[in-house]
Formats: sequence, structure tokens, C-alpha cells
Amino acid sequence: SSGINAEWPLRPGELNGQPGLLRGDNIGYVTFVLFPRHTSPTNRDNTINLIHQFRTYLHYHIKCSKAFLHSRMRSKTSEFLKVLNRAKPEAMTEKKFGVGKKF
Repeated sequence: SSGINAEWPLRPGELNGQPGLLRGDNIGYVTFVLFPRHTSPTNRDNTINLIHQFRTYLHYHIKCSKAFLHSRMRSKTSEFLKVLNRAKPEAMTEKKFGVGKKF
């Protein structure tokens, strides 16, 4: 089984009945499952550091994803603008036929 569970929008059962919990569509929960090997004296410090840094790790990846999506949207927008500019009719110019006649 996985060591990290993401639940949306369900909250972990341990939190049911606790006062002051936020509710809404934009609230999600991440649960870390720790086994005895994670809390052994040799691994305890590393486990604490990883859990402590998870928020920063998550925010970094969210920002990278947003930046990637925005760059893709900008490139698509410039492609669409090029297509629109190519679709514009050329300026009407006067064509001369013969002497002094313009059409």
C-alpha cells in the first residue's frame, strides 16, 4: 500500500466530529501512513524532515505546473493570433487598366 493518501473532498475518519474543521469544495486532505520502519531510531529524523518539507515540495510543484500551463497557453495564443492575422483580407489596392482608368 502507498504511504501517502490524498482524499478529495472526504476527510479522514479520525477527524470526524472535531470542532473547527473547514468545509468546502477547495478543502482537501493528505494522509501520511507511517509504518514501524519509519519511526525506528535510524529513520525517525529523516521521516520528520520529509513530512516537514512536504508542504514546500507540494507548493513548488504546483507553481511549476502553473508556470508550464501558462507558457503553453501563451504559445497557443500566439499561434492563434498568427492564424487570425493570416486570415485577414489584404488591403484593397487600386488596379490601373489602361490610361487613366482606375477600378
